[in-house]
Amino acid sequence: MAKIAEHEHELTKYALTELQKIPGLAIVGPRDLENRGAVLSFTVEGIHPHDLGQVLDEYGIAVRTGYHCAWPLMRAMNVVATTRASFYIYNDTSDVDELVSGITRAQEFFNVSSSGVLR
Repeated sequence: MAKIAEHEHELTKYALTELQKIPGLAIVGPRDLENRGAVLSFTVEGIHPHDLGQVLDEYGIAVRTGYHCAWPLMRAMNVVATTRASFYIYNDTSDVDELVSGITRAQEFFNVSSSGVLR
């Protein structure tokens, strides 16, 4: 179990670093490893989470979208929903790289600039 926890920790660290490089992407929750598990929720300016999830699915990237049983929190945060990526023992850095690539391609697909505005 310690090796699994270490793997999740390293993968989450890598994912946080890589996702924060995407213009217009906002991590929901801690942006470091303090008080964080291997589940990352985020929003992308200019793309509704359900639309992002659908595009990522087209690329074979599995994420969850919606309220995640936390509607009061979403409302308090003033977000319509989030996209959520989860990592475990069967994931590696290439999965994070594919997620980052998929989000970037979704931004291109929806013709959204880094400020979340249509180009």
